[in-house]
Amino acid sequence: MLDNSPAIDVLLSIRWKAEGSVCREEGALKCVLIIPANLKMAEEKISPQQVKDPLRVSFIIPNWNHRQLLDECISSIKQLTGGFEKEIVVVDNASTDGSAEYVKNTHPDVICHCNAENAGYAKATNQGVSMSSGQMLFLLNNDVRLFADCLEELVKCLNRGPRIGAAAPLLYYPNGRFQISCRRFPTPAALALEQFGVFRLGGYRKWKLTEQEHRLYCEALQPMASALLIKRECWDEVGPLDERFPIFFNDVDWCYRLYRYTNFKIAICHAAGACHHEGVSVNRLGFRKKINFYRGLFDFYKKHYLRRYI
Repeated sequence: MLDNSPAIDVLLSIRWKAEGSVCREEGALKCVLIIPANLKMAEEKISPQQVKDPLRVSFIIPNWNHRQLLDECISSIKQLTGGFEKEIVVVDNASTDGSAEYVKNTHPDVICHCNAENAGYAKATNQGVSMSSGQMLFLLNNDVRLFADCLEELVKCLNRGPRIGAAAPLLYYPNGRFQISCRRFPTPAALALEQFGVFRLGGYRKWKLTEQEHRLYCEALQPMASALLIKRECWDEVGPLDERFPIFFNDVDWCYRLYRYTNFKIAICHAAGACHHEGVSVNRLGFRKKINFYRGLFDFYKKHYLRRYI
């Protein structure tokens, strides 16, 4: 604190010590602060309660093979900026390429849970969340590589308001091309317009957002869960992924429940980005991919639409 003396014109005198213009040993100017003797500096004691622990973010990564991509995903998490405490949880769905063993040996700090069989994306994600302890949950596909400032920007986005329960980054293909990752809910009209390539008809719009809409809109109804940061309280209120959708439409169902039954909303974070290979695991299903897609769509309709009219 300052003494009750007359106003002091100069509080600090700064003396620059330099050899030439730059100090040789440090490559920068040295700044020495000279504190006048008539200034009494009070010692401020900070209690342990005043020091906040860093925000803990739990990364939940279901995995089925693709060891190399998984390693790139984990490495990108460890290189994220922002000073957050990062907890990485990998749930391996009975991979046959040694993914689980590789993670345990190469990344011993990662929590790795191994299922005896392929339990599907939804169940693996729920298992990972149940083993996590972060205030925020980052749902992440094993074929995603986060840009260095992705988490930092997403957290800023979530902190803009209490109603923002989740935030999604913009996604790009490995060649740098923009990836369409956000959609409207798959109503019959939206799907029909998507099928015929019609952007808008009266008050109806097609299913997938355009690149321009991704860059203009601040809110999305249904971003892919390939990379989605969620507040823990939002996840708890919406509930876990519905395991009746093992592969497709579990994220659609989760987002639909968020908007229908809670006051949360999902933001698109234009400043956050990630590289997404898209579909490297489900593409291994071959013709079963399309069968599972339409089965998921039918189950989504049966759960949320048909019951209103039956």
